[in-house]
Amino acid sequence: MNFTKTTASIILALMIAVGTAVIPCSAKTVKTTKTTLTQYTQKSFSFTKPSSREYKYSVTNNGKKYIGVSFTDNKSVYNFTVTAKSKTSEKKPVLTIYYENKGKKVNVKKYSFTVKAPEKIKFSKVKINEKMTKSVTLKNSFTKEYTFKYSKKIAKIDTKNYTRAKTKRTYKIKGVKKGNTTVKVYLKGTKKRIGTFKISVGDYATKVKKSYSPLKLKYSGHGSSNYMKDCNISLDKILRNKKYNASYSVVINNEKIASTIQSDDDYTIYSVGKGSTSADIYQKIGKKEAEKIATLKIKVTKAKMSYVAKQNMLWFDNGIFGNGEMVEYLSPNETFNMQNTIVSSLINNTYTGSHFKKTRYKITYKSSDPSVAEVNSSGKVTAKSIGAAVINYTITFSDKSTFKGGCPVEVWLK
Repeated sequence: MNFTKTTASIILALMIAVGTAVIPCSAKTVKTTKTTLTQYTQKSFSFTKPSSREYKYSVTNNGKKYIGVSFTDNKSVYNFTVTAKSKTSEKKPVLTIYYENKGKKVNVKKYSFTVKAPEKIKFSKVKINEKMTKSVTLKNSFTKEYTFKYSKKIAKIDTKNYTRAKTKRTYKIKGVKKGNTTVKVYLKGTKKRIGTFKISVGDYATKVKKSYSPLKLKYSGHGSSNYMKDCNISLDKILRNKKYNASYSVVINNEKIASTIQSDDDYTIYSVGKGSTSADIYQKIGKKEAEKIATLKIKVTKAKMSYVAKQNMLWFDNGIFGNGEMVEYLSPNETFNMQNTIVSSLINNTYTGSHFKKTRYKITYKSSDPSVAEVNSSGKVTAKSIGAAVINYTITFSDKSTFKGGCPVEVWLK
């Protein structure tokens, strides 16, 4: 009796009995990566792969739905996200990434997941004046929403109109009447309490936040500072414990250094020149006379020229080149001038009012592939052959600061 043939016949019979979906696995062993997740959180994974190969995944030991998996296969990059659904037991779910080669399953990567119960989060105490509203940000990484249990006679939390950014949720809390209440925070749809915090509603004195003492601003020197980040700030952002039915005003002691703009019930302090000064802040409640509640020290430093160029770039969400796609499409021998776009957008910006003299900057260019697209010292780009390239540019300012950028170019027959 031929032992080899008999063994092969048995294996073939077993495969037919189980069904045609069975794919024999290759002998290649893959190291298992162990990962620990917290229940109700997500983690994303990504790795490169041959673009011609189709990857798949399978999950074992997941009978109780410990984890959920979603994936995207973008040609040369494989991405997948694992959601931790329930706490694991002794058996851990194992996710295997594989591809098929001539009917065989070839394992690429393996992951073993441990899901642990959520730990309690420490939240800070909230102090707020009566009838006032305050925004509170709760940091977390949970996929579930929150539910709150507290005394609504003391305060109210707006759970419908909150904002969410990555692992942060920001809620608005309104003080109803003086008193204290403890807020118990639960993951929505569960009995799992992940933390508590206290809300104290009272009559607290209005003060300048410690983080703005002194107030540090930048000064452009090449246009208005009204629009630039770090060059202006709202008084509302500076003050804490503002009071109901109160109005506020600002008096700058040296308006050659800083000034103010009033809009509605708020003031904006913005830089005018380099140096140090101070501002007196007044509070007026009802018909009472305005009372000085704080003196704010202000220190203004001159911003680098490259910083101004960076602020100008912020006006163009999709970049300064292309038609909303950040790419210039050209045919062979077609040309366009990069320098005109750079100067009108980053050097002399009509929206921001910034303006640099020609003696204050120099622009240099370099192509990533001159055989596809070349560029001369004046920023003139010429398409040479079909393909893709990036024309990089550097603006060097007279204060020795630099701003760098690039223009993707695709050359093809239109």
